[in-house]
Amino acid sequence: PANDNVFYYSGYFVGDAFKILTSPGFWQPQYGESNGAVGLNDGAGSDPGVFSIPADGYYDFTIDITGVTNSSQGSSSFSIAPNANGASATTYTSVGIIGDGTPTGWGSDTDMVQSTFDPHKWSITNVSLISGFMKFRANDDWAVNWGSDTELTGQGTQDGPNIPVEPGTYDIYFNDLDGRYI
Repeated sequence: PANDNVFYYSGYFVGDAFKILTSPGFWQPQYGESNGAVGLNDGAGSDPGVFSIPADGYYDFTIDITGVTNSSQGSSSFSIAPNANGASATTYTSVGIIGDGTPTGWGSDTDMVQSTFDPHKWSITNVSLISGFMKFRANDDWAVNWGSDTELTGQGTQDGPNIPVEPGTYDIYFNDLDGRYI
């Protein structure tokens, strides 16, 4: 939430290569590697190279797209590093949202859907939230729960504060490896 140009992803990757697309289903704008920094093709330039993953496994990927244009790499950067905890991290049976801003209030979880590709990724689509607060929690129990003080996007921590909720209909994504949500 502090920087709209920095993005994080911790999770399972297949050993291969990838690019970042800003609009699902469209090839441009796309970000990739360019001379050790981040390159962009917004439709008016040439395609940058790919980001490479050396082998199947859990990795942390960070990308900063500050100042990137077709003709400039700005102060962009990226990093790809093995995630030390991914392979041994607890795999939860369920993760849900709970709170007075959620459909079922503080009384019960609204379950999220676990990714079939990476068991640490969770999502729920088209969920209506009302003004209030929420948290993420595992296995319908308070023993493992994540919270933060930022709405819309952030990084929850164990027993963190309640997440502020503004009314609206949302698609919510949560990563139990690092507590990040959007």
